Amino acid sequence: MVEEYRPSWRDRLRRRSRRALLARLRACVEPSDTRLLDLGGGSGVTTVVFGDGAVERVVLEPNEKRIAQGRRAHAPVTFVSGVAEAIPFPERRFDRVVALMSFHHFSDGEKALREAARVLVPGGRLVIYDFERGPSPARVMAFWVVHFRHRALHLRTTEELSEMARAAGFHDVRREPFRGGAFVLAQR
Repeated sequence: MVEEYRPSWRDRLRRRSRRALLARLRACVEPSDTRLLDLGGGSGVTTVVFGDGAVERVVLEPNEKRIAQGRRAHAPVTFVSGVAEAIPFPERRFDRVVALMSFHHFSDGEKALREAARVLVPGGRLVIYDFERGPSPARVMAFWVVHFRHRALHLRTTEELSEMARAAGFHDVRREPFRGGAFVLAQR
C-alpha cells in the first residue's frame, strides 16, 4: 500500500510561495521519462513538483532531519544521504541533475559540478537556480544566512557559475535571470 503524500504546512507554504519558480524550473528540466537527481533537495517538496513525470526522482541531501521530514510525509522520491561534492552513484546514472537554491551551500562548487557531470548521461541536462552574488536581494539573504543562521554561503555570479560549468565539461551553457536569482542551464 502506497501512503498518501502529506507535506508539512511549512513545506506546503514553501511550495506555494515558489509556484512561478517551480513552473519555470519544470519547463527547464523537462522531467518526462527521465531519471532525475536533486542536489540538496531537502524534504523533496519541490522535487515532487518540478520532477513530476520523471521515472525516478532522487534527492541527495546532507541534512538527516530534512530527509526524515520527507520520509514522514511519504514524499514520492528516493532519499539518499550525501553531499554534492561526492555523489554516491555510478557514472552516467541520471538524465537530469538539478540544484534549486542549494548551490550556495556547497563547500566546493567546482567539485560538485564535476560530480554532476560524472553522473549525467551524455546529452544530460544540468539545471541550477540560485541567488546571484551582487545587488539586493542576494546581499540581504547572504547577510541573514551568515549572521543569523551561522551557515557558510558561497554566492557566485551566473557568469562565474557558467565558467565553472564549462570547466567541469558542460557545453551549451546559458544563463537566464528569473526574479531574485538566475538559472544556469547546461548540457553534458
